[in-house]
Amino acid sequence: MSRRRYFFLLSGIYETLPRAELKAVLEVLDPDYRLIEESSRIVVAETFEKVAREVVYRTAYTKLVGEFLLKCKTDENAILKSVKNIDPEELAGSEIKSIAVRGIRLNGVKLRKLELEASIGEHILNTLPRLRVDLEKPDLTIIFISEPELTFIGKLLEVKPKHFFDERVAGKRPFSLPSTMQPDFSRAMVNLARVGIGGRILDPFAGACGIMIEALLLGYEVYGVELKDWIALGGLKNLKRYVHGREFMIVGDARKPMFREKLFNAIVTDPPYGRSTTIPDRSIKNLLTEFFEVAVELLVNQGKIVLAIPSELDLSDLIAGSGLRIRESHLARVHKSLTRRVVVLES
Repeated sequence: MSRRRYFFLLSGIYETLPRAELKAVLEVLDPDYRLIEESSRIVVAETFEKVAREVVYRTAYTKLVGEFLLKCKTDENAILKSVKNIDPEELAGSEIKSIAVRGIRLNGVKLRKLELEASIGEHILNTLPRLRVDLEKPDLTIIFISEPELTFIGKLLEVKPKHFFDERVAGKRPFSLPSTMQPDFSRAMVNLARVGIGGRILDPFAGACGIMIEALLLGYEVYGVELKDWIALGGLKNLKRYVHGREFMIVGDARKPMFREKLFNAIVTDPPYGRSTTIPDRSIKNLLTEFFEVAVELLVNQGKIVLAIPSELDLSDLIAGSGLRIRESHLARVHKSLTRRVVVLES
């Protein structure tokens, strides 16, 4: 099995978070993958097909993946001409009996998508008359994704199901809090930690356990700490609903050590802040300063802390002297009065 080039279509919900999450997952699944090129919503990488397919289901914000065939100028004639230059047997081997053509336009591209899909399909059928069109369950879907300057053409491999997270959204869980993070955002944070499959993760401000659930579903060993017993009990209900048998929750204070040193590969957490939360004893700055002093001792060498904080909070002073450094940072607007900053710290 050899590496080939694949293109990934990212969600446009946030500016930098989807791309960073994709790269983090590729690093975990294939440390030797090669980044070929990237734009606002498309990333081309060289990896194994198994990895490319798995990425769609492990990530929160990767919408689909296709095997890369070529790219060209975003122009109807140029796209059709490029498709005609592809070797027919490379396009559809003997095992392929049916095809479909699908186009996606990004960032206001004005291509006549339906007409172009029909023209590409007509060309393929004329070249390979043994094929038939099947729009429901084709053996092969040829896909083109057009940005204002460039169009990427390839074979569609995997598409994330539309309702991938629906069962776990905050409003459908047995227990929820006003500040509860949604499952897609929780999963992206877990992925940014770049922990190898089966590694150990801690959420010291576990709350309703959304981060824990996503980390457990991704195959990690996960522990949670929650200060308030009534919230911990609610979080346990969620764990039992979605990951029964793997409920590791402790009622305690995240600032007071309760685990041995170097036990965790990463800490992924959403500390309490905002109008709908109450912070024990002190402000968010004091809480985090005290927590970082403890957290560093819990992490393996080069372990990471991924946390969501208010966008206006500057961590530089809070981590000074702790041995932590900021590896990356991403802004994510939640609603009118809250923009989160997801920060990855490295020990």
